[in-house]
Amino acid sequence: MIQEVIKVKNYESLRVPKYVQLMLRLREQIENGVLKHGDPLPTREKLMKEYDLSLSTVTRAISELERQGWLISRQGSGTFVVKKAENETDGETPTIGLLVPYSRTDIQHFTTEFAHEASEQNLHVITMFASDDEEFELKQGRILLEKGVNSVVWFPVQPKKHVSVASLFRKNQIPVVICEKVTDAFESPWICVRSDYYGGAMSALQYFADQGHQRIAYIGPKKTESDFGPINERWNAYKDFMKEKGWWNPDELVFPSSIFKEWPVHVKRLEHQFQSSKAPTAIVAFDDTIALEAVRGLQSIGIRIPENVAVIGHGDYNQGHYCNPRLSTVSNCWSEYVDALLRVLRVEIEAAANNGAPSEQREIVVSQRLLIRESTAQSSDEVAAVR
Repeated sequence: MIQEVIKVKNYESLRVPKYVQLMLRLREQIENGVLKHGDPLPTREKLMKEYDLSLSTVTRAISELERQGWLISRQGSGTFVVKKAENETDGETPTIGLLVPYSRTDIQHFTTEFAHEASEQNLHVITMFASDDEEFELKQGRILLEKGVNSVVWFPVQPKKHVSVASLFRKNQIPVVICEKVTDAFESPWICVRSDYYGGAMSALQYFADQGHQRIAYIGPKKTESDFGPINERWNAYKDFMKEKGWWNPDELVFPSSIFKEWPVHVKRLEHQFQSSKAPTAIVAFDDTIALEAVRGLQSIGIRIPENVAVIGHGDYNQGHYCNPRLSTVSNCWSEYVDALLRVLRVEIEAAANNGAPSEQREIVVSQRLLIRESTAQSSDEVAAVR
């Protein structure tokens, strides 16, 4: 256990959204026993007045804490604490620290699924959200250790850059499972559970090829300072697939995301590229945000989606469910992902407690799934999940 104790009290100084600040405040009160198991949460009106927040901000904070299993709302009665303070928990119950970046658009799906499955397996979870600042991520990691967690599930904010956080966990010799491929960078004995970004991109490309598309464009970053992660894997999948098919044409089919993010400035270029006889007929975008920007930009110049250009993104972000047409996407299988995490985590915790043998499988790659919606299908009747 580390000797240095860090208390985060000046929440306004944190570079995180206000609803996250309120979550941290309320969670600290629960963990310290100020709000006890079964206690009613102060009303939304009281929280709004006390912390000078809007109703939507307070409501979002409460909803997130409910999803993570800290609170429960009972119709007609109010919202109540359902997590015990740490000094009230059963000492036999493993406590897992979850360190995740709040900036990831899909992190809510992950934390919700993790909290649900951990609760089903009688595991106590303490979730800490980290900003893009390395020092803040390090502080959050220290807080987890201060609270006596038995293990950590770590979703690094930026793989290969946050070496200090890895050093902190390594020094304290507790089981760690990493949710990105960063193990080679840290020369760590930890298990890595990660999504198959390469295979996910390949499934989107193969779907387009099966539909008869050959002029498949890629929109997004092509490389990163990290040797690992979704940027390189998705780019490499596109490059490998197009070269193998003999369709490789980066001059006409590879676009930076900025051309669509700032599409009003690039209207002439878009018209030249997408209204010619050699225009792309399909697009694979690095993520859903870029895909939706491409849809808006193309629709502004009269391109119909999917009749003229079919589009697939990555991430299954909420925005993709409500756009017109709804966005096809490559999605993480969070239930399978969390199952893999908890399975290896139990083995590692048992090995650390009893000096047993750790898991022999040091890297687990979880498949992604392709969700076909109207941005690639001609009608909603063709919406389906393709493995």
